[in-house]
Amino acid sequence: MITLISRWELLDGCPTHLKDELDSLANKVKAMEPDTLMYLVHLQAPGPLDASNNPVEPPPPLIPLAGQNEVIFLEIYKDDVAFSRHVNGPVFQAFLKGYSQYFKPDPERPGWPVTNNTVLSRVSGFIRTTAD
Repeated sequence: MITLISRWELLDGCPTHLKDELDSLANKVKAMEPDTLMYLVHLQAPGPLDASNNPVEPPPPLIPLAGQNEVIFLEIYKDDVAFSRHVNGPVFQAFLKGYSQYFKPDPERPGWPVTNNTVLSRVSGFIRTTAD
């Protein structure tokens, strides 16, 4: 199993059309990549606890799209083959081609954003699904 966190630095906030694409990206991956076991897309959010670890009341407002600095992907793949299929597959490649201009470019890989990837080795835990 391959588990990773991938952080992509935004150049100038998160434009609405990028946010719209991020909103639909996980469903595209789910439909096209059966060996992608988890694919979660996140933007930054304010901390929910105060200095004493109590809930902030009222809850802090969301960080506006213009104030976003990065997109964070949490991903789990069945194996290295599934991860390779994702990176080389049509969903990821279309996203990269259509939206990479909104991310800090990687000078060593033209067409790619700078990505800060952390591959993880699961020790224990669970993923709970909730009813929507």
